[in-house]
Amino acid sequence: MKNTRFDVTTIGSTMIRFSVPAGERLETAAVFVVHTAGTEGNTMVALSRMGLRCGWISRLKNDALGKRIEREIHGFGVDTSRIIWTDKDRNEIFYVEYGENPRGIQVIYDRRGSALSRIQFKEVDTGYLFDTRILHMTGILPALSPHCRKTTENAIVAAKDAGVKISFDVNYRSKLWSAKKAAQVLRPLMEMSDILFITREDALDLFGLKDQPDQLLHSLYNQFHPEICIVTLGSDGGIAFDGSAIYQSPTYKVHIIDRLGAGDSFTAGFLCGYLEGSIVAALNYASAMAALKLGIRGDYFVSDRREVLQLIKAGSGREVKR
Repeated sequence: MKNTRFDVTTIGSTMIRFSVPAGERLETAAVFVVHTAGTEGNTMVALSRMGLRCGWISRLKNDALGKRIEREIHGFGVDTSRIIWTDKDRNEIFYVEYGENPRGIQVIYDRRGSALSRIQFKEVDTGYLFDTRILHMTGILPALSPHCRKTTENAIVAAKDAGVKISFDVNYRSKLWSAKKAAQVLRPLMEMSDILFITREDALDLFGLKDQPDQLLHSLYNQFHPEICIVTLGSDGGIAFDGSAIYQSPTYKVHIIDRLGAGDSFTAGFLCGYLEGSIVAALNYASAMAALKLGIRGDYFVSDRREVLQLIKAGSGREVKR
């Protein structure tokens, strides 16, 4: 394999995240906690924390909020030198309310008219984007606008032509578009993917697949023909199929502080192990990183390889030694 500048690159959305303390309501809260968050950026941060070389491209308004987004992602070691800056439009925001049972997490998006929604593929430095071992894209970006959809499609087609492996995380968001529309747009992108991530719930909502996990993996693999297909199963971890064998991730007992970003940490862990040449390691990393992220406030994986390896060695339910 040729030498590349990066291990993984992406194009994606990162927002300013305002969340209220547990037990507070968005309607009445007097205090908001501020983070930055977005699935592609979350994944690059987690990979960078594991020692991989990552590049993240987005389109941001050149204001205080845009600078905060760039500073935080770059601060975790991700290259942000090809961000497309503009003095027009606005940056994306979302609001989070943590509901205790029987209420779930409530999310309100404020994204209309964002700088990213007007991105055009001709603005993207493809020499930078494709100087990588893997291009990672998700189903969130094409949901944001026609420009974002076209940019996603063009990036994946051009990356395939350039011989770059494609990782694709379906990441369906019902607040962004309908299941019918998402399935129509995402299907051809999934068919071009080498590494395909999907949740059990998204397989049902988008494609009507409701088999047991092993059969579900086979169904997805036969439909989309990736090199490897990964289905995430929530608290039951995840499973992967490479056309010859099914692999199961370990699971961990966790005390959940913040669910947001755990799926992106799982994806990052899998890509890390995949690039090291082992599906078993990929699922071990994925499960351990998701478990650690659940105990960290904010979307980012503020941990490292040493802590991940300690957790894998310790196993579920055991204290990690220091």
